[in-house]
Amino acid sequence: MVQKSPFELVNDILKDGAPKTARDVAKLARDMGLDWSRENANSALYKMLRSSLVLKIETEKAPLWTLPIFADEIIKEYEKPRKNIITFKAKNIHLVADADLTIFIQGVEIQFQYNDNLSPNDPYMAGDWLNDKIFVTLNPIHPFWQTFINSEESKSLQLINIAAEVYVQWHVAKMTTPISPRKLLELRDKALRDIALT
Repeated sequence: MVQKSPFELVNDILKDGAPKTARDVAKLARDMGLDWSRENANSALYKMLRSSLVLKIETEKAPLWTLPIFADEIIKEYEKPRKNIITFKAKNIHLVADADLTIFIQGVEIQFQYNDNLSPNDPYMAGDWLNDKIFVTLNPIHPFWQTFINSEESKSLQLINIAAEVYVQWHVAKMTTPISPRKLLELRDKALRDIALT
């Protein structure tokens, strides 16, 4: 069976000409046997929008989506003045990358500790978990750490990336179904968003 890309799937769903919300797109994808949520649909739709492969119609509620070939028929029906769009403002999160650092992702506590007794040949980190708490041992002697992690800001950023990575490892270890590359990306994306919004 040929597996369709998300763009191909969205195109197939929208080719009937009826505008749909991301929720509608996700439901129709699930009806086709795919494990799609509204987030999957939104991700594909906004990527396609950047390449002008779909048309977004603003409404008072959720936006509607259609293919550009249907624009003339549909756009006038939904055309209304646009409301102000609130953009995401990045927060200036200053983390002190010391031995007591703890990060929470989706309610899961991640504790870090450094182990100066490791060698440059040991992995850059090791994650273990017990119940809903994750424990991360960092190797500050690792060549990557020694080469690139030379300030508090770079340490903080590295710890955030490691936290997201170990959160995904923990999540995958608890899953009972097969994991796809798309699901891995979705988990990491959610982790990074959760860190940014706290």
